[in-house]
Amino acid sequence: MKTITLFPGREKLALNRHPWVFSGAIARFEGQPASGEVVSVQTAEGKFVAYGQFNATSKIRLRLMEWNQGSEVDELWYRQRLEEAWALRQSLVARTSAMRVFYSESDGIPGLIADLFGPYLVVQFLTSGADRLRELITALYSRLVPGLKGIVEKSDGDGRRMEGLPEVTGLLWGEAPAGVEIVEHGAKFALDLSSQKTGFYTDQRDNRALVSPFFAGRSVLDAFTFTGGFAVHALKSGASSVSLLDSSADALALAQSNLALNGFGPAEAFEGDAFQVLRDLKKQGRTWGAIVLDPPKLASSRDHLEKALRGYKDLNLQALKLVDSGGFLASFSCSGLVDHNAFREMIAFAAKDSGRRVDVVRQLHQAPCHPIRTSFPESEYLKGVLLRVL
Repeated sequence: MKTITLFPGREKLALNRHPWVFSGAIARFEGQPASGEVVSVQTAEGKFVAYGQFNATSKIRLRLMEWNQGSEVDELWYRQRLEEAWALRQSLVARTSAMRVFYSESDGIPGLIADLFGPYLVVQFLTSGADRLRELITALYSRLVPGLKGIVEKSDGDGRRMEGLPEVTGLLWGEAPAGVEIVEHGAKFALDLSSQKTGFYTDQRDNRALVSPFFAGRSVLDAFTFTGGFAVHALKSGASSVSLLDSSADALALAQSNLALNGFGPAEAFEGDAFQVLRDLKKQGRTWGAIVLDPPKLASSRDHLEKALRGYKDLNLQALKLVDSGGFLASFSCSGLVDHNAFREMIAFAAKDSGRRVDVVRQLHQAPCHPIRTSFPESEYLKGVLLRVL
């Protein structure tokens, strides 16, 4: 195994089991590892740190995986990581047939994402190290998951591009999915696995159930609705009506079909950019008893963080202007670079500029199928608040 040596003083986070080592921390190589190859990492004094994936094109040059020098990163090691992750999710089976069954570094294999939707698994190999494991991971999952019918790859997005990898999609094992339907807290959802990400946001599962009781008897605007998750749960909890907002006509059509799947009639829908649509709705004098804001990631890098926070503040300010007195705003950010403090500060500034009293009723987090490793705070990316607006 090839060895990589770190500069003096650059080993502290790695020894504390943080999985990322950036290019500036690397002093020298013994041998020239290929992208995705597992290497041994040591301190300037030659002390073993960890085994990890190497990538010459990413700013994150090393993604550490195993801190026990006596362990061998072989097929058995990978199987154990998948089994450990699978065991954690078994408590969720009674509540849902959709869950993330592997969450990258948090579950021990950097770059591997796997979402289970009924009898189908959608996988993403987002790093060069994970990319080299495609056949092995496929074989292991085909034996691990009971009743599995097919494994589909959907390796796309920023992670692949930052690793210098092309987008790859297609069937890896079994049969191609058709007419996929899942159940979440008693609500049914038909999915399009070719749509955004892996096809459904399982990280919001518990938040949909937590906020919907507050919407009983109220009109609800579900912004960035995608599959209509919050809208469906709102109506199941007794909301008087729902309106849908999304920039994608396909997403709005899918959300409408999911309302129908649960026995509800078609909803008022707005297609367009939420930043502009919310302004237009204010000009029209519209208001709602509750609003959900679940935008996509606005901060893709630290260079974009300040602009992203301005964007989040603008969205929340416009939404606060549209909430009836005594109503609610459920607001989220899935940008990992926006931490809890920055998010809460942004909410406070938006509340101040709205001129209204705003109370935090609940703090909201990602579902337990997205575990947060204590040594890797970056794995906690989803944060949210349920606000009462007076």
